[in-house]
Amino acid sequence: MSGPTEPKRLTRQRDAERTRAAILTAARTLFSTRGYAHTGVREVAELAGVNSALVGRYFGSKLGLFRATLEVLDITPMFQLERHRFGVAMVAAFFDSPDAPGPLAMMLLSAADPEAHAASVEFLQKKVLTPLARWLGPPDGEGRAAKLSILWNGFLTSWKLLPLPALTGARLASTRRWLEAQTQAIVDEGEA
Repeated sequence: MSGPTEPKRLTRQRDAERTRAAILTAARTLFSTRGYAHTGVREVAELAGVNSALVGRYFGSKLGLFRATLEVLDITPMFQLERHRFGVAMVAAFFDSPDAPGPLAMMLLSAADPEAHAASVEFLQKKVLTPLARWLGPPDGEGRAAKLSILWNGFLTSWKLLPLPALTGARLASTRRWLEAQTQAIVDEGEA
């Protein structure tokens, strides 16, 4: 039977998907600018334009919502690219969305809350470091993944979170080329 209830179900499903997406977008914005400890469920709901009860309905808790925002961490699509272009492609990903609320900011600002901080460390390991180390392979894939994380986190922190005045204009373009080369050099350590 596909009568009048079918369109209603589809409409409700689309509304639920839109509501969930709005909540996630609002949460990413607040977690990446104010931090986990200084962001409340009501504030997320208000920014998303929804009732705060929906946050609990979709995500269970504030920590569940935080974990869901971290799900954007997925480096694996980068592994489909040609290995010799990884540095250029990875750095391009940083520059393609310079104003988007970032997972790095969310993770760094989560340090004030032990549960959120633990979730950040877990997700960084599970979604970035472990798959990256596996892709890099021997020798010392784990060590090289750690080097890349240090390099990228240092750059992103100095560019966006604790901005260095020198990272603008021509200097930023020069730094981008340097970051591409350093990233690629760490990737290529396994090729020698």
